[in-house]
Amino acid sequence: MTAQRATRFPVMEEMTVKQVREYLGRKQSIILPIGVTEQHGYHLPLKTDALIATHLARRIGGRLDMLVAPTMHESFSGGGLPGTINVSPSTMSLVISDILVSLVSQGFRNIYLFLCHGGSENARALDNAVKLLLRLNPAFEHVLVALLPVWAFDDERIGWKKAFCEGDWHAGWLETSMVMALEPELVRMDELALDPEPLLSEQIAHPDNYQRAEKIVDDPMVIARMTQRPAIDVGVMGFPERASKELGERICEAIVEQAAAKIAELGAKADGAYKEVAFTPEPLIFDTGE
Repeated sequence: MTAQRATRFPVMEEMTVKQVREYLGRKQSIILPIGVTEQHGYHLPLKTDALIATHLARRIGGRLDMLVAPTMHESFSGGGLPGTINVSPSTMSLVISDILVSLVSQGFRNIYLFLCHGGSENARALDNAVKLLLRLNPAFEHVLVALLPVWAFDDERIGWKKAFCEGDWHAGWLETSMVMALEPELVRMDELALDPEPLLSEQIAHPDNYQRAEKIVDDPMVIARMTQRPAIDVGVMGFPERASKELGERICEAIVEQAAAKIAELGAKADGAYKEVAFTPEPLIFDTGE
């Protein structure tokens, strides 16, 4: 007797062509988790953002009976410590654009980008790429694409909103607590380390303070070269010593509940027809010096 092969729904990469085809016959929605492979100190794995994206997206998909695409591990970090893989923001956005085109060509019509990696450059590039894709590609005429950053789902202010107010940006109590809840065996609190002062406090004050700017000529019209500060050895921005598994479980459950509710709300309203909405132009980039 042949053993029955079980496939975990809604995990797309473990399904077959037949199973995805059958899914498309009844539903055309999909969640695309987006993470990164980057430095997370000595106590968290490099895949922390992708790990969180994968686990939470699959929980959301299971709750909604919605397919979850393979997690995107390749993004722009900006960091330079060993293990960090930097894919330029433009390349990352083009890859995701190609993924979207591929999904739409198969028949998907509601696509939810579940963004679990911040990074100023990364987020801006992704937002711009999707806007241009909708603007220029007629295949998206009836397609809804929603960008859902994980930090938007914190109505109780126990997670991202609280962390950001405290300067807990990266590999701090928030992310450490979540990995403790999702894959505790990957957390190495016995190896916890922090960068020395004033580096740590400067990064807590603003997450982009891990960078330094250099110019051949110090003039406003000369473009600066941005690199990670060479004195950074660990790459933690926050307070990981405050983490707990119990807090991580509360945060993860709140994200899943709120994100699932938002996706269900958007899906119920999506009729495939674009309608004019309020538009506010971005601030002008022109500076006359006056």
